[in-house]
Amino acid sequence: MLNLLLPVVHWPDILADVTQALQSLKCCLNPKVLIGLAAAGLAVVLLAPNLIAGAFPLLLALVCPLSMLVMMGGMARMGTKKESAQTSAPHVLTSADPTVPTMAVSPDARLALLRAQQQVLAEQNAAIAAEIAALDAAELPAQPPSRALRQAERVAALADSSSAR
Repeated sequence: MLNLLLPVVHWPDILADVTQALQSLKCCLNPKVLIGLAAAGLAVVLLAPNLIAGAFPLLLALVCPLSMLVMMGGMARMGTKKESAQTSAPHVLTSADPTVPTMAVSPDARLALLRAQQQVLAEQNAAIAAEIAALDAAELPAQPPSRALRQAERVAALADSSSAR
């Protein structure tokens, strides 16, 4: 008599593996594609039952590629919606935006716009300097200014003098 050792099957492990495989397949299975392939399978069963053996493996093989195509199409549509939303938004000229507006603007209007922007930046600079001064005054021990602080103050002073021109 031959003694064969058969592996012990542990059902919870197998179920966990199957569940994990189904979770990874979920990203590949688009409901629209599944419905379309189910309709195609039903049509094969009803209209050409002799093709069942060849059609079902083909339909199963097409699930993932067709799902990917549908997903790519959806992402492309989302991209065009975002682009159209960005182009329809008004163009706001900021200090970090060195581009010239696309509309034709007279040199006088452009100069006025730049001067107004410079004025706003000067006001922001003054507000920051006032906040720095208030924080410096709030410090209890009087410490000599560091080299980096002196350099920053020089840069701020140069910026103030160049904006006053």
